Amino acid sequence: MLQQTRTADVLQSILAKIGNHHFPVMERTIIALKKLCNKEDAKTEEFTQVVSRDPGLTIYLLRLCNSKSHSILRTEITSISQALMMLGIEQVSQLPVRLPNLDKTLKIPAKQRLLMTFSRAYHAAEQATEWAHYRHDMNSDEIFVATQIHFIGEMALAITAPEKLAEIDHLRRHRQIATEEAQYLVLGFVINQLSYELARQWGLPSLALEALKPENAKYPRAYSIMLAVQLARSAAVDWHGGKTHVIQEQISDFLDIPVAEVATANHKLAVDVARQTLFYAVRPAAALLPMLDDPLEEETIQAKNPNKHADICLMPQRDVLARIIAIINSKENTHSIKELIHLTLQGMHDGIGLNRVVFATRDAENQNMVPYAIKGADNDPVFNRFSIKIHKENLFGRLMQKTQAIVINNKTRDTFWELIPKDFKKLVITNSFVAMSIFVKAEEIGIFYADRHTSDCQVDDVSYRLFKSLCTTTIAAMEKLNSLQLRE
Repeated sequence: MLQQTRTADVLQSILAKIGNHHFPVMERTIIALKKLCNKEDAKTEEFTQVVSRDPGLTIYLLRLCNSKSHSILRTEITSISQALMMLGIEQVSQLPVRLPNLDKTLKIPAKQRLLMTFSRAYHAAEQATEWAHYRHDMNSDEIFVATQIHFIGEMALAITAPEKLAEIDHLRRHRQIATEEAQYLVLGFVINQLSYELARQWGLPSLALEALKPENAKYPRAYSIMLAVQLARSAAVDWHGGKTHVIQEQISDFLDIPVAEVATANHKLAVDVARQTLFYAVRPAAALLPMLDDPLEEETIQAKNPNKHADICLMPQRDVLARIIAIINSKENTHSIKELIHLTLQGMHDGIGLNRVVFATRDAENQNMVPYAIKGADNDPVFNRFSIKIHKENLFGRLMQKTQAIVINNKTRDTFWELIPKDFKKLVITNSFVAMSIFVKAEEIGIFYADRHTSDCQVDDVSYRLFKSLCTTTIAAMEKLNSLQLRE
């Protein structure tokens, strides 16, 4: 029986432990910087190349530069070259003596884990940058930096708790437990939550923050970063497994390029990245690739079922649910509608034990419900592009007439399954979920949706009852608000 870590204040305790400490940088980087600083005709591009291959230094520079000015009108520093120009050669020359040395400050388990994370961060950033060039993105350097920042939570855990990351890997590889569930079981939260809080506290670029919120998958730049992160993580395990193949298909759809061409380009870039970063001394993703000169290589991809995971249903935490309901019901409640929605999603995920939870609202054309907030799907960029087509003949069109709820499980599927849009079934890849439309003072607010990620974990009647009860509590709290405006 797997033991699920209690959510409680685990995330806050880790944030407190990390504090304002800087990530250490590689000794190789420190030596290279010293040489460049002693070189009279050193160019910014040379410094940028050294920094880009050391994610710890990338994050240090962005933190340093974005904290230098507190002016409301200040310009956000979003790339390595901008940071270097802002600091100037004199300050850059002082970096080698100011920076913590990775090789001298970390024990072997933490050092190896951090270098593994650096390797994946650099690989992901290069892939995302390549796609940005293809899409004619005018600021591909911002994409590179934001992609590396996506890994800061993992970097922090590599330094403070490498054994936790090893435990997560074991659950994923040997127990076939999905990434989100493995992280939640071991940590009590998903790593992207830690990354987001660190990026926010450290004043890192807004694009990085945007890409760490799953509901922002609707934005192309954020979506490209999410895809690159997932590709780097999946390819480090298996280039030809079902998960990686699905990601390649997602990239193909995103760039509108045949999947075989996408896969070949990604493979070749992975090899280039591996050659550039031999000094990480960890196994690169390219090490798992076959020969690249085989013209039939792409036809050998085996699309195993990427959604076949171990039967892990998150454990309800009734104390967490009770605490959240008490906060929502409090007479001193001063929460905005946005805060109430996020509290409700937390109650559904952490309290009831529902894996993927969404609050969706109408799009600009009023034809579809699209995500306003998502919890529990950080590692699934396509699900994060969640969309429900509203039509009077389908289940959701009927649901959005007034406040009402529905559960789809083994008891109700025969009655309602044909009313669910085919595109939606393909998106969620599960045959059991709950949903409840939210109306306040006769005004439509949106819809809560939740599932347990796989068809193996059906939504039971108790969870459905708790889901409805929590939604009803939230509606009562919303009715007391002066403003129901979701977006400013």
